[in-house]
Amino acid sequence: MAKSKSTSKRSKKPILKLKRKKPIAVDRISDLPDFLLSHILSFLTTKDAVVTSILSSRWKTLWTLVPTIDFDYYEVGFLRISSSLPSYPTWQRPSPLPLLKRYRFTFAHIVSRVWSLRNANHNPPKRFRLHWQNDCDPIHLDTWLRTAITRGFEELDLDIYLPLPDHFILPFTLFNYCKTLAVLKLAGSIVLNPPSSSAMGFPSLKVLHLHLVEYANPDSFSRLLSCCPVLQDLSLEILGNEDDENNFKIIVPTLKRLQFSIHIPNYKLEINAPCLEYLYFIGNIGRDVLLDNLSNLVEAVLETSDSYVSVSCLTELFDGLQEYGKRVWAFLRALYNVKSLHMDASTTECLCNAIDFDDPPMFHKLAYLNFGYGHHGLMENVLPLLLHRAPKLAVLIFDKKWSKCCGDEKKDCFSLEKMFCEDIPECLSSHLRTFHFQGFHRIKDELELIRRILKCAGVLKTMSVSSYTLTSAGKVYVLNELLKFPRLSSTCQIAFN
Repeated sequence: MAKSKSTSKRSKKPILKLKRKKPIAVDRISDLPDFLLSHILSFLTTKDAVVTSILSSRWKTLWTLVPTIDFDYYEVGFLRISSSLPSYPTWQRPSPLPLLKRYRFTFAHIVSRVWSLRNANHNPPKRFRLHWQNDCDPIHLDTWLRTAITRGFEELDLDIYLPLPDHFILPFTLFNYCKTLAVLKLAGSIVLNPPSSSAMGFPSLKVLHLHLVEYANPDSFSRLLSCCPVLQDLSLEILGNEDDENNFKIIVPTLKRLQFSIHIPNYKLEINAPCLEYLYFIGNIGRDVLLDNLSNLVEAVLETSDSYVSVSCLTELFDGLQEYGKRVWAFLRALYNVKSLHMDASTTECLCNAIDFDDPPMFHKLAYLNFGYGHHGLMENVLPLLLHRAPKLAVLIFDKKWSKCCGDEKKDCFSLEKMFCEDIPECLSSHLRTFHFQGFHRIKDELELIRRILKCAGVLKTMSVSSYTLTSAGKVYVLNELLKFPRLSSTCQIAFN
């Protein structure tokens, strides 16, 4: 027995444990060609692209091949601050100047160093973005801009602010040699003085954004547009001097998008853009406004409210609310071919003040209407009038902005005694499919407005209500009330968003 036990012990062979080989890490990204890696880095800011130079010797100079130089004063200033710190909106950002001084370099030194390293590789950029809102140095700025202006340059984005009365004048070489420039965005303390010759300019420019810039001469803006024969996207924000000659002629046959924001009461404006598809107008409507040849307009947004010019000030300038209201109606008449129309509460208030306007416009193609409403009266006249003038309307958004002027939630802000009682608009009976009430406050007349629309809308598919003030119990109560209302459309669904 002892022998058999010993034999069995000797017969057992030891189990060999195979060692697993550790996988070999392969850096597949670094094996990609330079042009592909530089394209990937182009989606980063220059600050983040430079950081990749510490990865390996292969990446040390790759960032210099990126076709974009993108610098923001605040982003670079907080380069060494922990990412755990809270982020700030642009208008609330603290100045990074103390941090820059602590490390004994300035924003200008950083940007200049980047330019020198790029120039060593003889790789001119195609896009240059610079946002410098504090301690801006026009000498450095002029040097960088002249360096960027080379053959093949495509995009320039400058947002700079200098202490008054200093300003930065764009170098004349920008208008001479940037034949490939496609995007030009300028904001802040910049003075535009384009050449008088149309042969000099931007034959490839499609996007032009000018926000709060200055113009050297009264005709500087018109001369600039004449230098842009293929312009498609134009954005303007104007805050000028009332004593200056403020004339703006936008006569661009190729223009498709226009955002016009103006903060002065007296000016002259002419828009002639046969290819225009989108119009966003912000500010007061001046006496001399001419809109012509907008037959291809698809969407228009109208906001006549202006934080710089109050409605009471406008009434003094334009001989009362009724006169200014007629001006808003006349502006709408030029938008007769629009398919989507957005009007804020101040715009509809102006329309209410001139309800007796002769021959209001017809909107035969209007399918979407966003009707803003504040606390003004006579809404029960304007809304039905607009619905009568838009026979094909399919979507109606009633956007109510609550105000202290409205009183408490039990007070009715408008009267609906005569709305849709006799003459029902064609769009309500045969075309309206969606109605949404934004800013609902559980007021009696708000419920009455919904009840009347449900009663008249023959093909309505969706009726929804949204509110930020009602509690969950209040929303359930309102929804139950809405479900009790009779509906002309048997397929209409009611929801509380």
